[in-house]
Amino acid sequence: MTATLPEQPDVIVADKDDLREAVRRTFERAGISFAELAEQGCTGNLMTVRARMSWVAIGDLGDLAD
Repeated sequence: MTATLPEQPDVIVADKDDLREAVRRTFERAGISFAELAEQGCTGNLMTVRARMSWVAIGDLGDLAD
């Protein structure tokens, strides 16, 4: 007999609210606002490695920042 797992989706899709919360938490943890990060990103003068990684990950999600 073969054991089977209950059916579960293979992919869980995040909605806009999930993304907004992820962006908010990222800024909270980084101690920086989207405007400050965007300024650093646009000038290419990112202050920290964490700021650079954040800009790469969420720089195009500005419409989700509060």
